[in-house]
Amino acid sequence: DAMMVPIASFLLHFLLISHLGCAFPSHSIPSGLKFQPSRSAVSYQSSSVNLNSQPSQVNVDASSSFDDAVLNRYACTRFKRFDNETGALEYASPSDSDIVNGAALALDMARRAPSGFNTQPYKVLLVSSKEQKEALSRYCCGHNAHRVRDSDCTAVFLADRQVTRTFGDFSAMLQKNNKNGPPKGLWIMKVYIALFSSGLPLPKWIAGPISWAMRLALRVVSWVARSSYPIPTLTSSETWSQKNTMLVAMTYMLGCSAKQIATCPMEGFTAWGIRQALKIPRRYTIPLIVATGTPHFTRPSMDGKDKASKPSAEATKSSAISPSSTMRTDDTGVSHGPSSSSSGTPRYPFDNVVFGDTFGQPYSKL
Repeated sequence: DAMMVPIASFLLHFLLISHLGCAFPSHSIPSGLKFQPSRSAVSYQSSSVNLNSQPSQVNVDASSSFDDAVLNRYACTRFKRFDNETGALEYASPSDSDIVNGAALALDMARRAPSGFNTQPYKVLLVSSKEQKEALSRYCCGHNAHRVRDSDCTAVFLADRQVTRTFGDFSAMLQKNNKNGPPKGLWIMKVYIALFSSGLPLPKWIAGPISWAMRLALRVVSWVARSSYPIPTLTSSETWSQKNTMLVAMTYMLGCSAKQIATCPMEGFTAWGIRQALKIPRRYTIPLIVATGTPHFTRPSMDGKDKASKPSAEATKSSAISPSSTMRTDDTGVSHGPSSSSSGTPRYPFDNVVFGDTFGQPYSKL
């Protein structure tokens, strides 16, 4: 009987791989499934890329916009209150509607971030009212509480540990884009999602041991099969859902950066308290919260005087600022900006992070 578990898991994996015909599930689409991008998605032409040709002006502009968004992003340690009050105040500031609407637009674009099997195992709360900002700040540690109260809004990212409970909505989403009726192979995809996400719709004290036994069985099978038959390494439901949620969170912060909106990702908080204050179901974990608003920093103006800088309403809609304008110092004296500058946020050298074909082998440009 003890051998039946790994054997059954091996046969199940072999069946799924045979049907799906691929090794990486997040790109697998069973026969009959046709996905149509939303109208807001960017359209791409199907054409081969000539590596020897010069990139078009459109590609250059797109690359520059992305570079600007990445270089301009930094963890804002203090926000400018919309009521213009200063100091470590114990009550929340009203919110700037332009900033909140800009953050909502960034979240709308962040929904385009990839997720395993397109299950999108996350939810996001955009907390902007004074009452809820104060409720949220009570469970944030140290200066994180001030950032929640002073910023215009805070995005609370939730990771769904029981993604299989969303199979009804998931099926409806796929069938909406498939006019020929229920897509073929949908049930196989659901089994695959349950396997990889470990998100069984059962109480935690039951789902936990079952998930652990499945992961252990596949590890044993993987050790026996070695390289002759690659077996995926499974993770817990919390790990799987959070790594998918973090893709959305990073996309959101880059979207805010492109709109000249400052963000600060934070993990210093009491999760159970936030769950109670915001009425979050227990099936969701909270990997991080992101304070969002106008940065409280100074930089020289044209007349030589320092003044607080705030992004314009127009900037919150589309434009990105240039890297040269990101040299800023916050209230703690920490400078932010591109790491290539002397006053930028420090980063490890490229060679310490990026390797070549094997770990530790220096990367050499082709």
